[in-house]
Amino acid sequence: MNVTLRGRVLQALDQIVEEGYANTKSEAIRLAILDFAEKHESEDVLVSRKLDRINREIREGKRKLVGKKEALGVYAKYVKG
Repeated sequence: MNVTLRGRVLQALDQIVEEGYANTKSEAIRLAILDFAEKHESEDVLVSRKLDRINREIREGKRKLVGKKEALGVYAKYVKG
C-alpha cells in the first residue's frame, strides 16, 4: 500500500522518527494506528479491562472489599435487608 502524506501529518511523522519513538516512518504509522485503536475500544472491552485490574488489585492486597454496612456508613440504616 502506498500513502502520500503532506503538511502537518508528514511533519508529525518525521518528528516521531526524529525523537526516537519509532525507527522508521512505517513503524510510526503502525504505532499511531495501534494508539488510535486503544483509545477507541468498545465500552465492553474497557469495562472488562477495568474489572480485571480491580480483581488483580484485590488479589494483590492493593484494594480491599467492604461490606454493605461499611460502604454505606451512617446511611446503612436506611437500606432494607
